[in-house]
Amino acid sequence: MGDMKKKAVMVLGAGVMQLPMIRKAKEMGLFVIASDRNVDAVGLKEADFALTLDIKSAWAHAVWAGRNKERFNISGVVAGADVAITAAAVSNALGLPGISMETAERSNNKSMMKSKWLVDGIPTPWAGEVSTLQEAKEALKKTGLPCMVKAIDNAASRGSRRIDTVDELEEALIDAKNHSTTGTALIEEFVEGPEQSVELIVWKGRHYRFGIVDRHFGFGPFPIETGHTNPSALSPAVQEELYSVVEAAATSLGIDFGPYKADTIMTKKGPMVLELPARLSGGFHSQYTTPSATGLEPQKMALALAAGLEVKEEYHTLIKDRVTICKAVFPEPGIIRSITGVEEAKTLPGVEEIFMMTEVGEVIPPYRNCGHRVCYIIAAGADRTEAEANWQRAAETVSINTAPEKVYA
Repeated sequence: MGDMKKKAVMVLGAGVMQLPMIRKAKEMGLFVIASDRNVDAVGLKEADFALTLDIKSAWAHAVWAGRNKERFNISGVVAGADVAITAAAVSNALGLPGISMETAERSNNKSMMKSKWLVDGIPTPWAGEVSTLQEAKEALKKTGLPCMVKAIDNAASRGSRRIDTVDELEEALIDAKNHSTTGTALIEEFVEGPEQSVELIVWKGRHYRFGIVDRHFGFGPFPIETGHTNPSALSPAVQEELYSVVEAAATSLGIDFGPYKADTIMTKKGPMVLELPARLSGGFHSQYTTPSATGLEPQKMALALAAGLEVKEEYHTLIKDRVTICKAVFPEPGIIRSITGVEEAKTLPGVEEIFMMTEVGEVIPPYRNCGHRVCYIIAAGADRTEAEANWQRAAETVSINTAPEKVYA
């Protein structure tokens, strides 16, 4: 090969959550092309090439990548956010490593995912896709109440809620349909139990395990994830059960290459899988808490696979045994008057990162979905007790004062 040009990787998304991926790709000697529709996205400044393009625009990315493959030596693409379809569009158009478009679409559409699992006998709550109120009422006969009403293809729990009575159905249905590109919604059986996020990367038929975290929720009836603890406190036997179900669920969807992460729930009937996108986890999980708690590097492995680099043993070898917690702080909704204590909190023992997603003068709306979180604190410790105490101390130090918003009639 006469050409000494670096291999380039496209990272889809360039927000705070994608910064670690961009930095790791550069560390690995890759030329980073980051794309984001927000011109001011922090990651665009750190990338080698900034592409201002909506990461949900699969076709636009595929066309751009096709035109610029030779110019940049584009060798791989990774979804830094919930855009497996865009990543697949690029990898398929350029003949790069990845999954099929059909698999990507199935992993992004809760209805297609569910119907495949129900046929294949994967343990998952029953669900049906509906477009009218009448169809939704029919579906209720199968799920019973309470049930979940969900958007078909949106992330961060947008358009999702639990309903307890038929009277709540219409409003929930409208909300879910508004958050779906399909104009339909999912009516799903409600199951109870602790929830987890399970992360793996499949390569050459082997499913590499990158850990299970315990997810925390608040603000019912809206399923807002308040944070997670890494690793899970579940017994090794239960974790083994979860991994088995998740690996079977991924195989059912046709995911045979690269990262995937499942939302699971431990019910009285055993483990069930709720959804499984073909991408790495968000919520500072693959980015921060996994390397911090276990030393595993899912992002580096995903980048290496995508760009055809050597997959180093160290990427998937456990080297640390700590507990890392990432949880959001929820100030009272209203106008932010002041933010104090952030710098002081960063110096406290065990505090690793604090992400402030808002500033003085901004309005915090009522909490309805996971997109509404305003401040995250990541803290670690030798065990759960120490990690919790370190997180709590930081949360008490950071103060976000709000005043009720004036309502103008």
